[in-house]
Amino acid sequence: MITMLPATEDDARELARLLRAEDRAEVLALGCDPVDGLLQSLSASREAWTYRDDGRIICMAGVVPLSLIGQTGVPWLLGSDLVPAHRRAFMLETRRMVAHWLGMFAVLRNTADCRYEAAIRWLRWLGFSLSEPFPLANGLFRVAQKEAT
Repeated sequence: MITMLPATEDDARELARLLRAEDRAEVLALGCDPVDGLLQSLSASREAWTYRDDGRIICMAGVVPLSLIGQTGVPWLLGSDLVPAHRRAFMLETRRMVAHWLGMFAVLRNTADCRYEAAIRWLRWLGFSLSEPFPLANGLFRVAQKEAT
């Protein structure tokens, strides 16, 4: 059974060891250590959640305010190899999550590694627009953005 609980630092440390190869590559391309990146994202998040299947971590997701006074949120999600096994639930839950966060922020914006084709398809499916590729840190990235309607 899938459960959703507030994310913790222990969850971040656990997930960092179990990241999907593509998620790990994206984090490393941004110049971050997976543990540090997850802990920083978690501590800056307005809200963050951990999804588990019978105790096994599927993913963590959250949203960080871009600034203290702005209306832009920076959503993040990193997953384990269990994400594909829960594809349908993952797709439905992330659609619900994005709608919820658009109630908190007028705009959601983050970057996506151009090599991570599954993430690019997923972001398009969620209704995000994507910029042209641009160099960032150690790779080519796109800005993914979605505005409240």
